[in-house]
Amino acid sequence: MDNTQKRWSFIVNVIYLLIFAVAFFLFMRYAFWMFAPFMFAFLIAAILQKPLKLLTKSKKAPKGIISVVLSLLVFGVIAGAIVFCSVRIVNTIKDLVSYFTVRCSNLAEFFEVLKNGYLELDIAKRLPSEANDAIISAIDSLSAYLTSGAILDTLTNNISKVISPISSVITTVPTILAGVLISIVSTCFMTSAFSDIKTFILRQIPDEKKARAVRAKHILVSSVGKMCKAYGLIILITTTELFIGLSILKLIGVYDGSHVFTVSLLIALIDIVPVLGTGTVVIPWSLYSFVTGRIGLGIGLLVIYVAISVIRQVIEPKLVAGQVGISPVVTIMAMYVGIKLFGAIGIFILPFIVIILKLLNDEGIIHIFRSSDKHEQNRHPQENEAEEASTASEPKE
Repeated sequence: MDNTQKRWSFIVNVIYLLIFAVAFFLFMRYAFWMFAPFMFAFLIAAILQKPLKLLTKSKKAPKGIISVVLSLLVFGVIAGAIVFCSVRIVNTIKDLVSYFTVRCSNLAEFFEVLKNGYLELDIAKRLPSEANDAIISAIDSLSAYLTSGAILDTLTNNISKVISPISSVITTVPTILAGVLISIVSTCFMTSAFSDIKTFILRQIPDEKKARAVRAKHILVSSVGKMCKAYGLIILITTTELFIGLSILKLIGVYDGSHVFTVSLLIALIDIVPVLGTGTVVIPWSLYSFVTGRIGLGIGLLVIYVAISVIRQVIEPKLVAGQVGISPVVTIMAMYVGIKLFGAIGIFILPFIVIILKLLNDEGIIHIFRSSDKHEQNRHPQENEAEEASTASEPKE
């Protein structure tokens, strides 16, 4: 291939990529919520295929009735989980507000302890008096701001910004209920007729690309499923560690907070976010406990953090080994761009799209950027075998 052909090939690839990006943007911005009930129904129907085959294997149970029962059961579990989590979150927020209200009454004392502690440090004795005066003045200014009414104005403005989108959501409750009803009905029908829908979709794909499409589906389902299971297990382990640790601290009278499980789960979810981790919450909490004289709680939180970090370093490479290696920086960029372009849903959708594109690129299904040497070496010997297996699994018409 000469230079001219390479350039034209590059230009064509860039045009295809731009068309895909524009189409994806327009769909996510203007059509996603319109098709969301049907996409969700299709996903649930796909998940229910294995249990449906097991329950209808004897040929005695009618497939349509079993499909309806399974669909209603899944939506019942989802609704119950949403209600349970909502109640727990509301109660936790109320307790946290009460907790910080009590602590804020002693905020002036906290800053006084902070100033005295700073002046006793060796670094304070070595710095010029002007530098120490500037630091003490900054602490006093922060204390005055937090204990004055200025912070209340800031909180009022922020609360109004939060309430505004909530009120708009409340006005769309009928639309949400209609979408949920459509999802339930669609799931019942799609679960029963999933094989026909799958055959129809495959029929629309050209024969020369069908094997690649089937192979891409197998790769995505396998890799993304394993990754979700791995991180779900990590969340479960971290939540259990935090729950046990905080329960012990509460049992010995060091920790007097409530809703231990909810706090543990929230910290474990933060732990999954790139760059953040458990230390984002636990370390400031421990330092605050030391400064306010709650030495036992501060030591206990540090012990919990060390234990979680050690166990995480041991189990994460084993659980997530061989999965998608997305840089934390790329993930954060995708989350930021996603939330700017598509709102709250973008913080989840765009990182997921980046993971899918990397998976397909590493496996040679698409060619956006060059893969690592490891993927380049391992991909080609398996390519023919995977395509043969995918072709063999195609439905016969």
